[in-house]
Amino acid sequence: MKKLAIAAALIASATGAASFVANAQTNDPEAGARLQATLEERALTRPRLAPPRIGQPAQRIEESRINWTEMRTALAISARRDSSGNQTTAAVIQRPPGLRASPAERFKTVTLREVNITRLPVLAPEGGRISQTLKVYSLGSSYSATAEVEDGVAMRMSGARKKIVVGDLRSARTRIAAMRKESRTLGSVDAPYLITRSESSTDLTFAKFGAGYVLSIMCDDPADKRCAEDDYITKLASNLLLLNPDAEGE
Repeated sequence: MKKLAIAAALIASATGAASFVANAQTNDPEAGARLQATLEERALTRPRLAPPRIGQPAQRIEESRINWTEMRTALAISARRDSSGNQTTAAVIQRPPGLRASPAERFKTVTLREVNITRLPVLAPEGGRISQTLKVYSLGSSYSATAEVEDGVAMRMSGARKKIVVGDLRSARTRIAAMRKESRTLGSVDAPYLITRSESSTDLTFAKFGAGYVLSIMCDDPADKRCAEDDYITKLASNLLLLNPDAEGE
């Protein structure tokens, strides 16, 4: 009988092993149930003695403080530039890049509550079709905005207050230094930016006002030069709209 019990235990599946062992150890149903519960708990919670290292050590994630004063200053600077441009006698003048306010109420496709609960400046690029199709989804400390840009091109812009604190790791400092060396300045918010590409999107990344932002464009045709080259996404990011200009505080 013992040999049969051992053979049965060896062929029991992983999901039923705890129950099988518990019932084999006692004829008392209550004691068997308690033993089964104990075995299941240990199986779920017992840590590995030496888990393998994968990549870099986990970093601390913190929530940044938003510099609302800097945000309002950026709006004021753009307003002064626009005022000066309107007073020129030149027949045609290109509007200077900068951050401009366009409250969420002006967008029929934007749910006002999604913007109001966002605890960081909600930025989105300006554009005719964007203004008609823009939608905002918020989690409070982060948001994502999606829209059609024009035929064959869609966009997504995300912002978040969360940041990873990398500490004094040499590898991290080396990589950050290399990224800063490659970066250029985005005129709309006077911030350095980087452009990267994946199979699904072209991404422009920058940090401003204490938050991190990513503007992504997706082309129907991967070979479309609007996604294959930098000019299109840079121009799109050169005139950003602020959807919650009256937001302030934490």
